[in-house]
Amino acid sequence: MAALKGDGMPPVPSGQTVTIEATVSGAFAGANALSGFYLQTPQSGIFVYAPELSPENAPKAGQRWRLQARTGRYWGRIQLEHPQALEHCGQGDLSTQTLEPLNNDQYASLADQRVRINQPLVVADTYHLARYGSMRVAVGGRAFHPGNGVSAGRLLELVVDDGSYRRNPEPLPHGGAKQVYRAGDEIAPFTGIITRAFGQWRIHPLEPLQSRVRNPRPASLTKPLGDSLRAVNFNLYNYFVDRGSRGAKTPEAFARQRQRLGKAIHAMDADLLALHEVQNAPAAVTDLLALLNTNQPVEQHYQAARMQRGPAAIRSVLLYRPARLSLEQVRTDVASVHPREPLAAVFATPAGQRFQIVATHFKSRGGCPDSGDIDRGQGCWANRRQTQAQTLVTWLQAEQADMPVLLLGDLNAYATEDAMAAWYQAGYVDLVAQNIAPADRYTYIYRGRSGYLDHAFATPAFARWINAVQLWPINADESAYRASSAEGLWRVSDHDPIIVDWHFSERNGAQ
Repeated sequence: MAALKGDGMPPVPSGQTVTIEATVSGAFAGANALSGFYLQTPQSGIFVYAPELSPENAPKAGQRWRLQARTGRYWGRIQLEHPQALEHCGQGDLSTQTLEPLNNDQYASLADQRVRINQPLVVADTYHLARYGSMRVAVGGRAFHPGNGVSAGRLLELVVDDGSYRRNPEPLPHGGAKQVYRAGDEIAPFTGIITRAFGQWRIHPLEPLQSRVRNPRPASLTKPLGDSLRAVNFNLYNYFVDRGSRGAKTPEAFARQRQRLGKAIHAMDADLLALHEVQNAPAAVTDLLALLNTNQPVEQHYQAARMQRGPAAIRSVLLYRPARLSLEQVRTDVASVHPREPLAAVFATPAGQRFQIVATHFKSRGGCPDSGDIDRGQGCWANRRQTQAQTLVTWLQAEQADMPVLLLGDLNAYATEDAMAAWYQAGYVDLVAQNIAPADRYTYIYRGRSGYLDHAFATPAFARWINAVQLWPINADESAYRASSAEGLWRVSDHDPIIVDWHFSERNGAQ
């Protein structure tokens, strides 16, 4: 077998017929699985692609078989294909190696072999669970982006897969409806086959996974305390009323997105909404208002601070309840460094409290140019985001400099990255860092690493009014695909909302 795969020598070319005798280390027969089985010797392992075999008549783990098959490749992996002349040779020597998950050098040496992980793993990312049946995992706790300023678990170069490469597997792998895996949950030690496919190391469990819920779905939100006002920052993940290149692809999918977003936003019961990734068209804002105001008491109705569109495909919008707040002024920062114009609005409460709310969505971390502002560890366009922050701070200081400010935005930068420095230097308070425990400081998960790209910054004058800051983890921890068509509040977007409550009574003093 080692000679087939080229261990220390050139591998056998594809299309050659070979005869092999070895022990079956794992069986994944049938169209709903890998359509084959693994063979193993003490030194090596190999996959046998056998779509002709059903789960009932395929070789079983622990049996020794002799067979003829052709050599082949699948996504660069050497395998055997379409076995013939299968002969059962009794029971074999079924060995299991111990895989140390942090020892990356071990992965290649144990490729296509039966291994056991003897320590619990932490689910780092379920983004592909419903789509492909796979999860990113970590050890020692949740894995955070290094720019988040939080030290916890270590992300593995290993994906826990489901014994197949199907899209949209039914039922949902690893427990189905009985077990909802969220990032932060724990997987007990298990045995599987380690292999490499689609550019990643993967382990296919040979036994049902046993989970330990460490991050249950959050309970319903409470209402704001007493006479408090509530503001929400929320990226809606491309809310487009047109069926085009962005947003929901079909009218049915948009109806689901719309219904579920409405349920989530109503549950937060905010007086101010800073919403991002809304289609840059008045029709999209009008549609949002209709969604949120229909069948609601008039005192809970929203109004847009500004309807005009800018040059970008998406925009940030500010919605407010006129029954609770009076809009005095609205303006935008039109500096060319901003791909989407930041929006600033001055509001007043019935008690005379005046303050400024800013909604902004900075340049994304993707779409790197060929040169210049490329990814040097803080994502693409880090220099531009830093300039955006400096420009916006200066713009806010130029007018209404003495007014308390609450900035709500998707800044596409983590807490310790350079784009955040301008806010700290100007004296703004990072409300997430000030109010949320380190292990819970995330609103987004990207490739297995948690962190908060969404931010709530307050000037000291505004920060002294605040009585509660919450992150509502209904999205980032959840699987991305089928959740979009399910009932409930889960995975209505890819970002979690930030919720800020503050007092507005006269005892705070009018500004």
